[in-house]
Amino acid sequence: MARNRFARTIGRIASAISGPAREKIENDYLNKATSIYDLERRMQEIDRGKFRNF
Repeated sequence: MARNRFARTIGRIASAISGPAREKIENDYLNKATSIYDLERRMQEIDRGKFRNF
């Protein structure tokens, strides 16, 4: 029981340290598009790997 609680606590700490998920970062970036053309350009940038290192 204590071991499970410890693992859960460590998991929560690790996820808090790691920051937002890449998917959330990409969605936030896409939501800032000002036109359909801007959105398409941003989608292409993501496809080319703009956020791969996150």
